[in-house]
Amino acid sequence: MDYLLLGVLCAVSPTTFASPSDEVRPPDWDLSQDGSLIIHRSARVAWPRCVEGMQWSGQRCTGKALWLSHAEALARVKARQEAEGVAWRLPHMKELQQLAYQNARPTATGQTLLPSIGQGWSWTATTTINIRSFNAYDYNNIQRGVNGQNMNQIKFLHGWAVNTATAEAQGDVLKRSKLLVRLVRPLAE
Repeated sequence: MDYLLLGVLCAVSPTTFASPSDEVRPPDWDLSQDGSLIIHRSARVAWPRCVEGMQWSGQRCTGKALWLSHAEALARVKARQEAEGVAWRLPHMKELQQLAYQNARPTATGQTLLPSIGQGWSWTATTTINIRSFNAYDYNNIQRGVNGQNMNQIKFLHGWAVNTATAEAQGDVLKRSKLLVRLVRPLAE
């Protein structure tokens, strides 16, 4: 009988007596109090819930999404920085992919982070630094007019984009293409 009582105490004690380090911490991803920003605590950044051109109404994104080229997206970042005095920037590819992955999981309040409107291909600040080797005898290179001198120049015409609905990333998107723009900024102290 003493053994049975000891077994019950051992089984109960780990869950009954929690240490201070076991306290519930806030979720890593959550929404601001007004719901207009997505907060990523460990990365210390905040994202608007809506793409550029749209505003959070308290329930959903309203307005018309802007479809911009990469150069127009960078100009939009600069204009917003100057107008608001906030260090807005285009996100890096991995950051935007994390946001897209996290969007599939509901927040503590049961909401998704990104409204369905405004999901799709969005520009990133990530650039391609890998330079492919050039094969002068490859028929595809000859057919496209690519040579060793202009191959590296062609890469500068492409940028990275992420589909926020699927988290898929592509590094060969022409920078003149019109895509959505989603910005990020440092988390205010």
